[in-house]
Amino acid sequence: MNEIIQPPLPYQPVPQAPRKRRLVLRTVVTVLAVGAGVFFGRTAVNAVLGAPDDAGRYRLTPPAAFQGLILQDSGPRVDAIKEGQGARKPGTEPVAVVYADQSGTAQLVVSGASGTFTDGDPGAELTKSLPAMGVNGATTQDAGTPAGGAMRCGTFTTGAGPLTLCMWADHSSLVTVTVPVEHAPVTLETLAGQTRALRAAMEVPKA
Repeated sequence: MNEIIQPPLPYQPVPQAPRKRRLVLRTVVTVLAVGAGVFFGRTAVNAVLGAPDDAGRYRLTPPAAFQGLILQDSGPRVDAIKEGQGARKPGTEPVAVVYADQSGTAQLVVSGASGTFTDGDPGAELTKSLPAMGVNGATTQDAGTPAGGAMRCGTFTTGAGPLTLCMWADHSSLVTVTVPVEHAPVTLETLAGQTRALRAAMEVPKA
């Protein structure tokens, strides 16, 4: 198992934004940068001798709409996610999107990547990595099918308030889903259900 690389913290907030907005975006950058550090520490290549049979079998395609929410793939918050992800790693396809309501208010923030990941036990990876990221009370959740893997959810304490997040990992992807920090936290079970449904919609077999 490759060593988990923790990115430097904190990042600078987006300039020329209102103070509250800067704090929100800085929080997004921080937590998603840490999440990005997890998959940066994993081996992601196009072909690896001895890789799991299902490695790289799926790709990530965020749907245009999800549970009445609308996909946003640009804007300040998406820019913050991309900043948190850092430079693209060889053999990966990053994903950075937001799902917003009809008024344009962000409801879910999604950051991750697909690739060919070779670690033998994604669940063990999450169990080890989330506490090191500062995620509290992480619980194992049903990851859904068909891609298998594992999902854990917990809360991340920030200067802007608690941030509820879920992360799934398998041999094709690692994705973090959060509720924006300016919203009231949801239960882990609620976010796990949304994350599981989003995974089923966006993680699809490669053609």
